[in-house]
Amino acid sequence: MLRWNLILTALFLLAHAVSAYSLRGFLDSTVANGLHLTFSPTTEVILRSAAAKYKAYIRADGMSFVFLNVTAGSYALSVNSAEHVFPTLRVDVAESDVEVFLTHRGNEWDFKGPRQPYPIELKPFSPVVYYQYREGFNILKLFKNPMLIISLLTLGMVFVLPRIMDSLDPEQLKEIQQQQAKSVPSAIANPMNFDVASYLAGKSSGPSASGSSTSQSKTAGGPRSRKP
Repeated sequence: MLRWNLILTALFLLAHAVSAYSLRGFLDSTVANGLHLTFSPTTEVILRSAAAKYKAYIRADGMSFVFLNVTAGSYALSVNSAEHVFPTLRVDVAESDVEVFLTHRGNEWDFKGPRQPYPIELKPFSPVVYYQYREGFNILKLFKNPMLIISLLTLGMVFVLPRIMDSLDPEQLKEIQQQQAKSVPSAIANPMNFDVASYLAGKSSGPSASGSSTSQSKTAGGPRSRKP
């Protein structure tokens, strides 16, 4: 008899040494327009830490879940759902209280977000979208294309510039043509007279230079007239 009493006492002390709790929560199915969402029975609610991991499924009522025998510690609670996107919560299980905070993936664990009520309440952000529908024809997006804008400007210049040139006075038109002739290099204006070999050899810079060098060579090499 004494032996059984010692065994029961040891089990009682062991049960109190290893504190275990039951966490309760539910998925909020209400939306803004008054409709109610339905969650799949395969929806998983996962509670994990560096040392432990717990998994629970939606119960028969379609919204509540329970974690049994959860040890004290700090956990991250997430929902695996194929239909909806849920926030991530931080759950701190202490000996006397359970604290729930809103958090985000990638945040430092020491940072605690806004506090949430307990029992745990999870409301989906939005439904999961797997397909992207093709957009219809939009003429405004067509005119936002830079290539189309450049083409329209070029086409406009083709039709507008001749009209501008025709509206100018003959003197103004002649002056513009003279300025264009001065701005265009002589090699481009007269490509047939350009000596490429001499230009590459550094002997001349264009037709004018080649012409001047030829005239100078003729002057230097020609016979000199002698005075009687």
